[in-house]
Amino acid sequence: MPAPTVSRPLKPLKPPMIHAASAILIDAVSGQVLYEKNADVERPMASTTKIMTALLFCENVPEDANITASHNACYTGGSSLHLHSGERVCGRDMLHAILMRSANDACVAAAEYIAGSEAAFVARMNERAQELGALHTHFANSHGLNDPDHYTTARDLATIARAAMQNPRIREVVRTRYYRIVRSTGSRDTLMRNHSHFLGKYPGADGIKTGWTIPAGHCYAGSATRNGWQLISVVLKSPDYVHETASLMNYGFANFEPHIVAKTGDVVGHCEVTGGVLPTVPVTVKSPVQFVIRKGQSPEVAPRIALAPARAPIEAGVPVGTMELYRAGKQIASAPLVTMTADPAPPTITGSRKAGPWKSAALATTIFTVGLVSLRYGTRVAALTKSARRRRRRLAQSLRGDDRLG
Repeated sequence: MPAPTVSRPLKPLKPPMIHAASAILIDAVSGQVLYEKNADVERPMASTTKIMTALLFCENVPEDANITASHNACYTGGSSLHLHSGERVCGRDMLHAILMRSANDACVAAAEYIAGSEAAFVARMNERAQELGALHTHFANSHGLNDPDHYTTARDLATIARAAMQNPRIREVVRTRYYRIVRSTGSRDTLMRNHSHFLGKYPGADGIKTGWTIPAGHCYAGSATRNGWQLISVVLKSPDYVHETASLMNYGFANFEPHIVAKTGDVVGHCEVTGGVLPTVPVTVKSPVQFVIRKGQSPEVAPRIALAPARAPIEAGVPVGTMELYRAGKQIASAPLVTMTADPAPPTITGSRKAGPWKSAALATTIFTVGLVSLRYGTRVAALTKSARRRRRRLAQSLRGDDRLG
C-alpha cells in the first residue's frame, strides 16, 4: 500500500526589492494580487493616464475614422505629435500616437472628437474609472500633465490597465516597437517609436505604458506573458522602472502558477427559464475564471454559482448570474455567467387568430344557412306571388262575364 503523501509547509516567499513609492503585481485574468507596496496611496500618474484615454478611444472610435486637430489641441504642451490646426489623422494612427509617442496633442484631439471637448471627455474618464472600481482615481485631463486634482493609486492603475489589455486594439499597439503613420499635411514626422524600454529587454514583455513628470517621477504599467500566462504590474515614482518591473515579473513567474477553473464556452450550469420553449438553458462564464497559487500548493478551491431565474424570451449572451471562487473562506475570483443559447417564448396566438379556422367555418356555415333560408323563403314568396296572380286573373274574368250578362 503506497504511503500517503504529506504536504510540506512552503518556505516564506522572499519579496522583490522595490524602491518605487507604490507598486503592485496582479494576475491579468482574475486581478488577483500577488505583490503590493503602498498600493492604495494616491499619487500623480503622468502619461500612464493615456491607458484610460486609449480605452475610451477604442470603445468609441473606429480605426478608419478621420480625426481633425483643433487649434486648441495643437497648442497642448509636453510630448507631442506636432499636429497642425485642421490636420486629419485616421483613428488607427491616432491610437498609435497616443500610446507609442505619448502625444498630448493627439489625446486632446481624440477627446474633442469623442466628447466635443476635453472637459466632457474627462468627465467620461472619471465615470469609466468608477465603473471599473478605480475609486481612488480622478482625472483632470486626458494626457497626464501635472494637476493637483489628477491622481491614481497603483491598485487602481492596475485595474484600468487590466481592462485596457482586454481590448485587442490596445494589446496590438502597446507591444509594437515601431510604427509609421500617415499625415494629411505630408509631414515627415511619421515614425512612431515606443517609449517603453521594458519592451525588448524582458522575455515576454508585451506592454503597456510609460509616464514621467517631475512630481510623478517615473511611472510604468507593465505586462508580460509566459506560457500563455499574463501578469500586469505598476510602479509609481520608481528610480528604475525597467529593473523594478522586471523584478516584479520574475517574482510572479518564479513563485506562482495559474489554475483555470472554467473557460468561455464551457457549460458550468443551467439556468431555469419560465414561459419558454425550454425549461432550462446552459450557461457559461463570460470571461475565463482562474486563480493563482504558490507553486507546490494544493489547488483546492470552492466554486459557488448563483443563478437568477430568467423569463423567456431570452437571448444568448444574457447575464444571469455569477461564478465565484473561494479559497480558505476568502473570495479570490469571480466572473459573470451568461446564457449559451436562446429560449424564445412559445408562439403567442391572439384571440382572433386562435379562433380563426373555427370562426371561418362558423361564418361559412352561417352564410350557407342564411342561403338555405333565403332560398326556402324566396321559393315560398314566389309561389305565393303566382297564386295571387292566378286569383286576380280569375276575378277579372268573372267581372268581365258579369258585364257581358248585363
